[in-house]
Amino acid sequence: MTDEVLGIFKAISDEVVPQAEILRDLDAKIGDGDLGITITRGMEAVMSVSRDLQGTPASNQLARSGMAFNRAAASTFGVLFATAMMRGGAVVKDREDVGAADIAAIGRAALQGLMDRGKAKIGDKTLLDALSPAIEAFDEAHTSGKSLKEATDAAVDACQAGTTATIEMQSRVSRAGWLGERSIGVQDPGATAVLFMLQAAQSWVNANT
Repeated sequence: MTDEVLGIFKAISDEVVPQAEILRDLDAKIGDGDLGITITRGMEAVMSVSRDLQGTPASNQLARSGMAFNRAAASTFGVLFATAMMRGGAVVKDREDVGAADIAAIGRAALQGLMDRGKAKIGDKTLLDALSPAIEAFDEAHTSGKSLKEATDAAVDACQAGTTATIEMQSRVSRAGWLGERSIGVQDPGATAVLFMLQAAQSWVNANT
């Protein structure tokens, strides 16, 4: 999994950026309304550094892509994205043999980084509610002997369910938390962004495995 990381980032750029307006609309309802442009600018920056990262360890690709994203789109989401990439990359630091067996560990480290940095927990109506079930579903499928495609499909299905579940949740943190009960009825934009990203990764897996 060397340049596979860059391939997945390319898929995210190709598939998620065109959905920026959906993210903007959701974020405008319970947040700052800038998530769409944040992801657009952030992924443009990731693509701009990807050529220089070709052939380097996956840990380096994750960390440097995260930092590039945040430099170009400094925001709460930018900080969280960078934190997740750096924490996840640290699990496989400088290794050349990163593969499917490492994905759950990378994901859990990223998740912990998000909780540490964002001061949120599962159930607070954040991207954690989409990411956590996706990681667990992937790990369960992979450890039971499922293929990478099957495990990825399971992760996306769990992420979809987690994202949909945020509609009926009340936001507990950040700007959305100020709205209290008025946040109920809106799908969390951060969770939606995670879903879009995992769907893009699913497209890459389907095309390359």
